[in-house]
Amino acid sequence: MNSKTTFSRFSSRGIESNKWMLWVLSFLLLATVSCKSTKKAYEKGDYEKAVFNSIEKLRKSPDNRKAGETLASAYPALKEYLVERIQLRKMSQDQLKWEQIFLDYSSLNRAYDEIQRAPGAKRVIASPKVFNQELQEAREMASEERRELGRNELKNYDRYGDRMHAREAFAHFQKAYELMPNNRELLLDMEEARELATVWVEIRPIPMHSRSLELSNEFFENQLTEFICDYPSSPFIQFVTPESKEEGKASDQIIEMKFDDFVIGQLGVKEKILQRKKDSVQIGEIQAEEDSAALVYGSVEAEMHQFEKVVNSSGLLDFKILDAHTGAVLSQKKFAGTYVYQDFWGFFNGDKRALTEEDELYLEKSQASADPLPQDLFVAFTQPIFDQVVSYVKDYYRKY
Repeated sequence: MNSKTTFSRFSSRGIESNKWMLWVLSFLLLATVSCKSTKKAYEKGDYEKAVFNSIEKLRKSPDNRKAGETLASAYPALKEYLVERIQLRKMSQDQLKWEQIFLDYSSLNRAYDEIQRAPGAKRVIASPKVFNQELQEAREMASEERRELGRNELKNYDRYGDRMHAREAFAHFQKAYELMPNNRELLLDMEEARELATVWVEIRPIPMHSRSLELSNEFFENQLTEFICDYPSSPFIQFVTPESKEEGKASDQIIEMKFDDFVIGQLGVKEKILQRKKDSVQIGEIQAEEDSAALVYGSVEAEMHQFEKVVNSSGLLDFKILDAHTGAVLSQKKFAGTYVYQDFWGFFNGDKRALTEEDELYLEKSQASADPLPQDLFVAFTQPIFDQVVSYVKDYYRKY
């Protein structure tokens, strides 16, 4: 083995050794910093963070002495602190005190569960306390507390007629149901509050006025109405049509739409006559010698006739949101739509070799296609209007 090879191998081992030492030092430094942060949380009175961080460390390393010492001090401190806070909350006038008490008991039970699931932590805290009965009592009281607040908001709705009170009631009932999901009466409370809080929006049919054309807006109307009615804009907005509205149910708002200033099938035809010429085109050959021929190059010409037919369709949709009780206009917008139908064809006289690639496109047809039906043109120009209306309805009713 030569000296150069020996040096190379020892250098490689040294580099690997250094990498290993660097990894070990990094790990020890991270563990030290982590332990210090856990201990510091305890010293600052953040007992909950100290407890759960210590348990996590003991789960990974059951013999972690520092984590065990911190847990031995932090868990009793956490339990004492939360139990005392619970007693103070019970004596307070806070309308949601039982919800806070429920959260405190949840923290205590979570500490119990985490200790039971970590053998290293269980060796430190042999008998953690569980508060199942107290937690259930707090859950029931918190749910009833929320339900009572919801009932008070419904009373305010009866007094003032403001839907915001019904919506607040719904929020309270919903929270109460989350706490006690088996209480079916809370579902009825939620439904009552939602009904009172809901704004009923009736979408009126769109009239079509056309003396010269037989047009139907049924496709546009059905597509738009279906989308709006199915769109989950808010739990407190209900879109209905005259057909789907419950009998005797009064609407709160009305959406009225009508087309005005629309033009269907405005026709224009243009013809371009273009002179084409191309040089250096092989036009023949001549006999140069007895056994050979020479190619002849020259210019070729053609007259190209390009035709373009344009059918324009456009219109405006007048969109209004009305207060169903007063008739006042709450919002009004005009949405514009345009559709341009184009058709190309052409013919030429002369030498085809003089034509361009663009000319070839026109020559794909020798005559115009049949004009599109007015109904198809109407549907086409309403598509951009559909997108605008949908976007506007989403934005307008998002505030509800």
